[in-house]
Amino acid sequence: AYNCLIHFYKRLITMSASIFLILLAICLLYGEQVAGDQEQEHQLVLPLVSDSSPPGDAQLIFPAESDSWVVENCLAVKMVAQIKLYPNNSNIVVTKNIPALAKVSPTSSCSYMNSTTMQVITLEWSETDQSSEILARNLSLYFSLNNTIPPKYMVSMVTSMYQLSSKKVLGKMSSGQNATDLESKSDSNFIRMTTTIMNPLQFMVPKNRSFLCEESLTVEMMAELITTDGTPDEKLQKAMLTISSFQFDAFRPTTSPPLPPVPASHLLQ
Repeated sequence: AYNCLIHFYKRLITMSASIFLILLAICLLYGEQVAGDQEQEHQLVLPLVSDSSPPGDAQLIFPAESDSWVVENCLAVKMVAQIKLYPNNSNIVVTKNIPALAKVSPTSSCSYMNSTTMQVITLEWSETDQSSEILARNLSLYFSLNNTIPPKYMVSMVTSMYQLSSKKVLGKMSSGQNATDLESKSDSNFIRMTTTIMNPLQFMVPKNRSFLCEESLTVEMMAELITTDGTPDEKLQKAMLTISSFQFDAFRPTTSPPLPPVPASHLLQ
């Protein structure tokens, strides 16, 4: 079970300074009550911090857009994340952090597979091994919208690809050359990690709200070794994704501002 403070922020609010102070006091008292409650296993469905003020005239103070990863302004994510994986069937574990300088991949989409109820953000980066070979990495978060009343969205799947150092193999030269001549070729392998479609779906959020949790959250992923062309080669031990300071806001209107900062009063006790 998870025990963390999670707040849902309306994207646009209108209020005077006095109303703001009153609401802030209410939120602080409300947060102390929520902090003691245990959440249900594997799923976070939490109450809203409501505001009856009509939107449109004023906005919360937000940090620079560069503080979060954004897909065409329809989807924004902030997090500190780490993957633990097993590159082979030994018990040697490799721990890799998702760097803050990771870039949003062009494969990210506000309408994944032309669907209005699926969005995906893929972060990609590279690392250099001891032989100065550049190795590719990525992490994808999939969000699904459930058009119930009221509509909600959630994280529905997590995937990751992790390139291993190339193996040098010998092969025959192209036709017309002496068959006894050999050439050196690179044979890259990848570790493919996925949750598949998560059941139950994780971190459910009412539409037009954003998710925030300061506690570390973990997601288990199946892992397998695949070749460059995607052919499965070997099953591996499960990988573990750990996320902290997790914020996301999906299915956003195009005019949405960046994600709000984490107030000091919202930190875990």
